[in-house]
Amino acid sequence: MKRNVGGPVPVNKPTALKPGARIGVLAPAGAIESASLNAGVEAIKAEGFEVELATGIYRREGYLAGDAKRRAEDLIDFFRRDDIDAIFCARGGFGSIQMLPYLNGELRHYPKIFVGYSDITVLLNWLRQFCAMATFHAPMVAMDLAKGLNSRSREHFWEVLTGTRRGWQVRLGEVIRVGKVEAEMMGGCLSLLVTTLGTPYEIDTRGKILFMEDVGEKTYRVERMLTHLKMAGKLDAVAGVVFGDFTHCDGDGPRDIRQVVHELFRDAGYPVVMGLAAGHGDENLALPFGVKLSLNGDEGMLALEESPVA
Repeated sequence: MKRNVGGPVPVNKPTALKPGARIGVLAPAGAIESASLNAGVEAIKAEGFEVELATGIYRREGYLAGDAKRRAEDLIDFFRRDDIDAIFCARGGFGSIQMLPYLNGELRHYPKIFVGYSDITVLLNWLRQFCAMATFHAPMVAMDLAKGLNSRSREHFWEVLTGTRRGWQVRLGEVIRVGKVEAEMMGGCLSLLVTTLGTPYEIDTRGKILFMEDVGEKTYRVERMLTHLKMAGKLDAVAGVVFGDFTHCDGDGPRDIRQVVHELFRDAGYPVVMGLAAGHGDENLALPFGVKLSLNGDEGMLALEESPVA
């Protein structure tokens, strides 16, 4: 039996990208290298869009893209401006969470396509949770777009953002727990989700399909973080759980991510599936947060059931 969790989703859908739309690119976290950024910008222009770089995109304070308050000001400026149609993040790294004290719920009045992943996880979930805005866990400019997307990732990315594809269905990998559910998705990089616990920006997972992925973490660290989420009650009332890529997260012994997930979720009362090609792996499918998806744990399928753009 399929469960419909949480009822109607109170979300502001951003306007779909139209030909010639202007995309603002900013650096909320790590410092930017010009060569990678330029390559990503050219990839956007090749799709028929204009690009404007944030005023402070090349600021640098060590590994950070400048002062947190100024990074937040760049973000607010792009949201407020009528001539910016979407906001793409250049890269992750660290620093997005430092911006949150300088942001507030006024951004709910300016719903726009907002794209990123990795360290941008905290902004994706904050905008959804505190500003009722649909967001996009998806490729970034100086990373994936600079390197080039494969055909499926490219289709998921641009066709969803332009509204030409209003839904999709992807096969996942291994089913841990069966069941069917319809709900919106939240989540992202596991290590960033854990950093929000105990803060005013703590992720609310109730009634959500929780998506998790990570990169460069040893198995014991992944187990520690999942245990932390579990003990914090963040796995008690989820609608379902989907695991993406855990890239370069191999352990030093026979215990691996698969075994950890099996042990922690073997008694879960909701569907749990591994193997979504999203996150830090070779393929990074765009995942909308804040709109209805269906997770079929019986068949290992995830489907987008409504367009995330208006």
